Amino acid sequence: HEQSVWVSRGENQAQWALLHSAASLVQTCDDTERQLSDHTRSQDSLVDFYTTSMREVDRLQREFEQAAGDLLDSGGASIEVISQSRSTYRKLMDKVQAVFIRHLEKSGWPISGRLSNADVFDKLVAPKLLESGRRVAYLLIDAMRYELGVELAKHLNEAGQVEVQVACAQMPTVTQVGMATLLPGAGQSFKLLNKENQVIPALGDLLITSVAQRMDVLRKRYGQRFAEMDLVRFVRDNPKIDSTVELLVIRSNDMDNDFEANPEAAPGLISRTFQKIRSATYKLRSLGFQDVIIVTD
Repeated sequence: HEQSVWVSRGENQAQWALLHSAASLVQTCDDTERQLSDHTRSQDSLVDFYTTSMREVDRLQREFEQAAGDLLDSGGASIEVISQSRSTYRKLMDKVQAVFIRHLEKSGWPISGRLSNADVFDKLVAPKLLESGRRVAYLLIDAMRYELGVELAKHLNEAGQVEVQVACAQMPTVTQVGMATLLPGAGQSFKLLNKENQVIPALGDLLITSVAQRMDVLRKRYGQRFAEMDLVRFVRDNPKIDSTVELLVIRSNDMDNDFEANPEAAPGLISRTFQKIRSATYKLRSLGFQDVIIVTD
């Protein structure tokens, strides 16, 4: 039936796209569930399983939700297809979550020996800035989970050598906390404070609760060597970057906003953010930036 001339007509095309993505998701969930027991002995093993194989489940789930969002009429059999696919995905992820929590309670977080987000700046960015004249762009992209990082790397292959690294995000994984850990010195001085039943991130005694405060930390350390701006502004407005700038921070919370404001359409809007990042990467290269380091909370 997939080869029928009617498949490409209007709503038929969307229905077949949904069915195809649903079948891929359900089959991959079943295959992954059978393999899961071989990778549950430790948190290390579970994370390795996710980053090498299980991340495909999240990619297929994202593509399935995009197909479901593109379907204008989700009545009839489509309702059952959507319900069955979501149920299968949830069943697998409930099992994965249970294993993750069990190891978390036993051995804590982040995983010993793994790169932590709190060390990313000091280990990956700061050493490059010790080299005179070296220009580094530091892209803070909100809500980009690991499988999206792998997908983004494919979009950037033509822009130069691309490497994807696994890092343990700071818990709780909310923007205010996660972005604060990506600042210099976070590995030694980051802490969480409880103020009036709210979790407040801090670097030493300095509370870090806003974008402006996060940028001030970098500005105080790097002075005229530092500049920052929003991703959209950098790509569209062609702003002037002073020759003294060796650390350029570019920020985007587009994906986070899309998923909060319009979750049904959000999976389909991810490519829009990827296009902006790709354009920014080419532009940075033309401006003489030798390194582009893309990180997430």
